[in-house]
Amino acid sequence: MKQIITQHGWGLNKHFWYDHKVDFLKNNWHWQDNERGYFSTDNYQATWIKSDSKKEIRMTLCHSYGFHLMQKTILKEATHIVLINSFNNFLPVSNKRNFILRSLKRMEAKIIKDESKDMLKEFIHRSFMPNDINDSFKNIFLKNLESLNKNLLLNDLQQLYINRDLPIFLKKDCKIIFIKSENDLILDNESNNNFLDFLNRTIDRKPILITLPQQGHCLTNLNLYEILLGTFKD
Repeated sequence: MKQIITQHGWGLNKHFWYDHKVDFLKNNWHWQDNERGYFSTDNYQATWIKSDSKKEIRMTLCHSYGFHLMQKTILKEATHIVLINSFNNFLPVSNKRNFILRSLKRMEAKIIKDESKDMLKEFIHRSFMPNDINDSFKNIFLKNLESLNKNLLLNDLQQLYINRDLPIFLKKDCKIIFIKSENDLILDNESNNNFLDFLNRTIDRKPILITLPQQGHCLTNLNLYEILLGTFKD
């Protein structure tokens, strides 16, 4: 059995994966989307489906902060973990730290002042640059802005300030695919690289690094199934 559980990042929802899942479904993958609930009171946490298959693949797709939103029990049982523009600590340790921290504080202030909609529109636009926002996601995103869960947005944003312990709970034999966009305007390169360095030091099977040119923090206009196809085989 081949199954996937996804987790979108901050300020997004499960529709982020809408265009990416089509080719997986065509190839008989069972796909489940976690939903954090930023745009409603609804949230959902998937669980692995039990299977007796000898060639079972349990793959998680984690985008950005989604790695920290995904339940540890799901990650511990995964055979494959795909990390898309992910991090352990969002804030770098270099002199860029204060600049990024001030940016987060401005976003926090806009949520508190009830200016969440404009802030999120700017964030999503910047997340997809240098590309345009995926049309299917854009339509759903704009519609859902009317039902924002502002407290959850704020609380999760404040989690980005925290210095986290390294995720030693990951299975050492898990296959990790580390996807890195070359034009990410949201996640600092240092924070991304620090996470990759940790995985290279601690995981028995070194992460597979996939670098994507002309992609921003949010991926669009690409076939994720084809990109990952070669990693499904041991």
